[in-house]
Order: sequence, then C-alpha cells, then structure tokens
Amino acid sequence: SSIAVPLTLGWGRDSRDSALVPSSGVVTRASAEWSVVGALRYASVTGQYQYYYPLTKKITAALNGELNIGTGTDGQTYPIFKNFYSGGLGSVRGFEPGSLTTKSQRQNETAATGGTKRITFNAEVLSPLPGGGNDRSLRVYAFFDAGGLYGSDESIQLSDMRASTGVGISWNSPVGPLRLAFAKPVRKYRNDKVQALQFQIGTSF
Repeated sequence: SSIAVPLTLGWGRDSRDSALVPSSGVVTRASAEWSVVGALRYASVTGQYQYYYPLTKKITAALNGELNIGTGTDGQTYPIFKNFYSGGLGSVRGFEPGSLTTKSQRQNETAATGGTKRITFNAEVLSPLPGGGNDRSLRVYAFFDAGGLYGSDESIQLSDMRASTGVGISWNSPVGPLRLAFAKPVRKYRNDKVQALQFQIGTSF
C-alpha cells in the first residue's frame, strides 16, 4: 500500500452574530496539506469565504464561495483518493452527491472519479417560516448554486460550470442543523445525474 505523511495547516476567522442562525458577519477559512514523506507526494489548498447580510430584520442574504486545488509534487500525479467531488448539498444542489464529472470524463464517457480542482458558489435568501414570528430556528430559503470540477490537465473555466436553483427548509433541530432542498438544474450536461429532493444534516450550505 502507498504511504503518505502529510503536513497540514489551517486558519479561520468567524465574525458571525450566530454560528447556528447567522444574520450578519463573515467566515473566512484557509487550509493547506503537503505530503513530504512517503511514497505519495502531493499538495492541496482550500479557501472558503462566507458572507451574511441582513436585508431586513427577518430576511438574510448569504453568500458562499470555495476553491480547492490539488497537485502532485516531485514529478508524481495527484492521488485519486484525494480528489475533490461536486454535486449535491454542500456544493451544487439538484445533482446526485459526488456525481459531477470533469470535461475529460464527459468526453471519454467515464465515471465520476472527482477532480484535482473544484470551484463552488452558493447564494441564498433566508426568511423565518411564515406565521412563525421572529423564530429563526425554522426558516425557508431560496438559492442559486454553481460549481465546476476540473482534472489535472484542465484549467478552471467558469463556462464549464453547472448551476441550479431552488427552495428549501432549514431547521436548527436538537440534533443539529437539518436542511431539505428542492432544486432544479438550470445548466447541466448530457448524462448528468439529477436529484431534485435532497436532505442534509449539520452544515450551513
């Protein structure tokens, strides 16, 4: 078996007014991983930016952007098991989780095995459930997602991204944040695997 001993470094800053039901503030995260010992040699970086803005006392706008890049080092290729995946809640809703393909995978009609580069963008408008007063633990939201996945020999092209839009319900339950989304792709490719209704536990986007 192949062995890698990675060094990892992470940084984050969170100025949100609430970690569970934020209405204002910014989250910035960055991390890096570098395998310097072992048979596998690679490096990867991740950057994420989230912005929350109160449109009114009850309605909040939220933006999320994330970039992931991995590369092989010392003349090696990037390990496939470290690939990034896209599709589904947490990336581009309306597609089956992890099902999005790179351009070369589509052209060669091969299975989705992830990519070495990924870009994700999400925009949401959240509001308390009608009739629920100021209770922000149960909210409805509308969203727009866009994301792209690219192989090691492909450059990041915004024109190659998928996109979707839809509505959902977010509940800050006793077991953690729960999200239900109904999405419809507005930009997709032939043979993309669509999944209209999706459920997620424990994350904001």
